[in-house]
Amino acid sequence: MKKILLVGFGNPFRRDDGLGIKLLDLIDDNVEKLKVQELTFDMAEIFKDYDIVIFIDASIEGDEISFKKITEEKTFSPLTHHTSCEELLSWTRTLYNKNPEFYLLSIRGYDFDFGEEISERALENLKKGLEFIKGFLENI
Repeated sequence: MKKILLVGFGNPFRRDDGLGIKLLDLIDDNVEKLKVQELTFDMAEIFKDYDIVIFIDASIEGDEISFKKITEEKTFSPLTHHTSCEELLSWTRTLYNKNPEFYLLSIRGYDFDFGEEISERALENLKKGLEFIKGFLENI
């Protein structure tokens, strides 16, 4: 059985930016979860112990939901608070010689103002994202 980690990230106090974290609250407890505000390179130490890492985040444009497999990015950002999923995969491989599969589920948000409530349109997208993740996890 593959060891899977769901990583919800975003700011839950900026309305739809908290979609990734909110989705984790809706997932059954039979999968490991991590909620963070932002991704940092030191998380590679956590990710090395998993076969699959699925990142879940809000997007400000694009489709209602989108899902993609992450490929390694060799260039590194000098700003640690802007670490991308691609960079994290590279850090995990470089530092720990581990090769987990990384995926990103993006959920379209519309309101990123201050507050904790998710907008109505984003809630619909959240439901679609939840159904997608449930189906994906069932098929692993």
